[in-house]
Amino acid sequence: MAAYQITVFGATGFTGTRVARELAAVGFKGPWAIAGRDRGKLEKLAASLEASPGILVADVQDEASLRQMAERTKVLINTVGPFRYWGEPVVKACVEAGADYLDVCGEPEFIERVELKYDEEAHNTGCYVASAMGFDSVPGDIGVLYTMSLFKPPARCTMVESALTIRGGPSGFRGHFPTYESAVQGFASAGDLRRLRKEAEQKRGKVDLKVPGPKPPRQAGAAFDPRLNAWTFPFMGADASVIRRTMQAAVRAGEPAANVSVVFTLPSRYYMTLWQGFGAAFQYLAVRPWGRNLLLKHPGLFSYGMFTHAGPSEQQMQETAFSFTNIAKGYSEGGPQSPGEEPDIEVITRISGPEPGYIACSIFVVQAAITLLEERDRLPLPGVHTPASLLRNTSYIERLQRRGIKFEQLDSAGVQ
Repeated sequence: MAAYQITVFGATGFTGTRVARELAAVGFKGPWAIAGRDRGKLEKLAASLEASPGILVADVQDEASLRQMAERTKVLINTVGPFRYWGEPVVKACVEAGADYLDVCGEPEFIERVELKYDEEAHNTGCYVASAMGFDSVPGDIGVLYTMSLFKPPARCTMVESALTIRGGPSGFRGHFPTYESAVQGFASAGDLRRLRKEAEQKRGKVDLKVPGPKPPRQAGAAFDPRLNAWTFPFMGADASVIRRTMQAAVRAGEPAANVSVVFTLPSRYYMTLWQGFGAAFQYLAVRPWGRNLLLKHPGLFSYGMFTHAGPSEQQMQETAFSFTNIAKGYSEGGPQSPGEEPDIEVITRISGPEPGYIACSIFVVQAAITLLEERDRLPLPGVHTPASLLRNTSYIERLQRRGIKFEQLDSAGVQ
């Protein structure tokens, strides 16, 4: 029998420490543990918490230690990235041990490779595996599902335009280096992701979402959106790919899906121009070995100071907030009643909360772990899932609301 209900792996890292503190802050009553490769650092962290977690020593390069850790826990939260390098041995250990696995990964290649390789085995061992359970991609994925739920049958949501806004305070917005490193390596391996998706399509078949009516406008570059009163760019994070997998899972289950697009907003033409310039340099360098070395050596220079090895200060995190604004459209009768008929229903929602990368991220993954423990009878069949496909029938949204994440229906979409 597992000694711990929840274990936070990588607990002494930048993100892992926030997750451990969040688990302590919510007053989780069950036995839980922090895990990593340095016992001294783990003991120091445990002493700083208003809780008494157990301590497990495990290393991603020591398969036996990972298996022992997985066998001693019911739900493992993995914060050790970049996941393309260090994630799969942890997934493998959890699946073999039958332990649930959650992570805060935002790397589409890793996320989709895990589904392709471990879905069937996870189903057979009775465990749940879900990546992107942090800021990538809970508010995007769960937010779209929440928005779609506001269309009451026979009405149907057929398209959602989702826009991410991050607002920093006077001391600015910052991110930690591993997030930046994951983005660099993700651009470099875009070809690998395309091949992986082709392999997955051949194995599982192509899914036709069968969505009636128009799709969201296709956006290739910068555009001003008067509805949001902001400049927008296609969002390069994992959200679009995660939401697409949620929609595919819905279709496989015989449920309706929607077409979804994801952008992020910038407040002015000045910032839009900056983003275009830095983005062009980033993309050019990331696909060349010498360019990647340059990007990784000077993260602050090539991200306009947004990403550093030190990460954000506590003040910067306290001053930062996020929101996802969803503009959804659909049909009151489930679909167009005549060829070319435009949607006749519009629903606007906003999901918002504190600093996304570490504070909100910790809330998302901790509440997911607790939900897995407490609402097992409301979960789908075991296997590899997206956040929304895993938690759609649970009280997860209500749990997030109690921790300060807002889910609102609005009259207009203007970014605030």
